[in-house]
Amino acid sequence: MSQVIDVCRFWEDTFNEKVYLISIISLRNFSANKKKIKQAWNNSIVIPMFPGIGNWKKTSAILRILAPSKRDNVIARGVFATLMALECKSFEKVCFDARGAYAAEWEEYLKVFSPEITKNIRDYEKQALLNSYSQIAVSAKLVDYWRNTYGYTKSSYSVIPCTLNSSLNIRYDLPNANKIRQKLGISTDDTLLVYSGSSAEWQSFKVLEENINKAFAANEKLKILMLGKQGIEKSFSQKFPGKVFQKWVEPVDVQKYLQAADYGLLIREDSVTNAVSSPVKFAEYMAAGLPVIISEHIGDYSSFVTEKNCGMLAAETDWTSLQRISAEEKKRIQTIAEKHFRKSAYKEQYQNLF
Repeated sequence: MSQVIDVCRFWEDTFNEKVYLISIISLRNFSANKKKIKQAWNNSIVIPMFPGIGNWKKTSAILRILAPSKRDNVIARGVFATLMALECKSFEKVCFDARGAYAAEWEEYLKVFSPEITKNIRDYEKQALLNSYSQIAVSAKLVDYWRNTYGYTKSSYSVIPCTLNSSLNIRYDLPNANKIRQKLGISTDDTLLVYSGSSAEWQSFKVLEENINKAFAANEKLKILMLGKQGIEKSFSQKFPGKVFQKWVEPVDVQKYLQAADYGLLIREDSVTNAVSSPVKFAEYMAAGLPVIISEHIGDYSSFVTEKNCGMLAAETDWTSLQRISAEEKKRIQTIAEKHFRKSAYKEQYQNLF
């Protein structure tokens, strides 16, 4: 939700337009969550949803009743929000804000949650894509997926990757980075890798573990910081005592801990979902000044690290010679993040949507 509100704030500040947020949320703790959303963005319309994403058509009936009466443009995040917006006559133009390849994600990772949605998701995605007025793709690879899967021929799209929160201050704080390393027990000679994320299936923890096994065998100076809630990582830390550090920190502190590391890990399995993705962790690693060790087929970013000299492909990484990088190099990578992952860098793309 914070990412969505950050976009609302950017739109209002940049284009001097009144921006309303329509938030469709669960009935569970509805009143409390509605209050939080209204406090975060006053111009919010909070609508209850029928339980289960499979009931999106019933929820769209509520939207038709409670949506603004005037005809407006709307950016709808995801397939189901787009389909609901298309059915709602209050909106003049609907932009499909696609966060990934939805059919692929359901077929590869989510089918156990709803076989019914999985059966229909390709048709849903096709409708959202071809019937919307404009589209946001998080990567050029996602546009290729649309063309290959649905015969998409429009030019009404904008490629806007997942960007950094506007409030994030990109500044390398060396004293604080050293303080955190000391707190964790990381020596000045150690090279610290960091993995920020979860053990969700598409994040491919088994593939990550295979690479870390190889890395630790090749270089005794390597250690890894796992930033996230402890899940299957526990057995991994037990396997390598003194080399794996697990930490769960508040979102406001994540960037401080990232800066204490030397390399960010974005290692995932080959899948369509990952091949068209735009993981926000990539931008966050870069903002912390970290070169990114990345799998070969991760959206547009696998080629980005080579073109911008800001990381390396995991399959080509020489773990034996991996060493700490200088403060100057971290600042150079932060400059790249400032240029490519601020919302202001995509002002023209946003403006062209309608």
